[in-house]
Amino acid sequence: MVINAAKSFIYFGGVGADLKQVIPHDTGFSEGIFPFKYLGVPLSLHKLLVSQFSLLFHKLEAAVQSWTGKHLSYAGKLELLRSVLFSIVQFWLGIFPILGTVISHIISLCRIFLWSGNINSHNSAAVAWKKTCLPKYEGGLGLLDIKARNKSFLAKQLWNIHLKTNFIWILWIHHFYLNGCSIWEVHSHRTSSPMWKSIISLKDELVKCCEGQAATITLMSGWYSSAEHFLPSAYDFLRARGAKVAWDRVVWKPWSMPRYNFIL
Repeated sequence: MVINAAKSFIYFGGVGADLKQVIPHDTGFSEGIFPFKYLGVPLSLHKLLVSQFSLLFHKLEAAVQSWTGKHLSYAGKLELLRSVLFSIVQFWLGIFPILGTVISHIISLCRIFLWSGNINSHNSAAVAWKKTCLPKYEGGLGLLDIKARNKSFLAKQLWNIHLKTNFIWILWIHHFYLNGCSIWEVHSHRTSSPMWKSIISLKDELVKCCEGQAATITLMSGWYSSAEHFLPSAYDFLRARGAKVAWDRVVWKPWSMPRYNFIL
């Protein structure tokens, strides 16, 4: 295989002007500029703007528009939310921290689709979205808690940094940010990257919740060794919680017709 120089770019950081001229000349590659898209996702040196998530919004809106007028039941829309819309969203959640404004817009699109089926409709929701994200045994619909899912991916990165796993980015973090220190001893700074600030913020949140560094490490070690694997265990810890209900096995029986699980 041969690299296509016409479709390849070099992005520099902390490199002198002379070297920036030599490398493109020797390789035949052009110098790229930030921000740019990689695998359909925007990459930037700075915190992403809400406008840079427009591609994600367009994908979600296009999917919902394609289902408008299909006379879908609530159960049908619920299944499309899980299998299509949330699949699109999870790809982005696993790459970088998502802005709160972006999460709110995604939730708004999903909520409108579930309760009206049309993104141009503004009918009020029958149930608060926070409650629909609870597990079925807590009275919810088991929908994805987007904020908690995003945090679970950040928790995975935090644990990889703790273990110093053999990934280039993790090794770079240890060299550039930690410099021989433990992840549990450092803090973010004004000039730190948005990703690093989010990881440190989550670390502080977990330490406060567990009332100590040792307890936090024990908790995350349990997620790592869990039969359910790290991400599901972290998500279950970080999600909102509700009181368990006694009727979930009646409503959600395997033999019950999905369209009759919704009683409004």
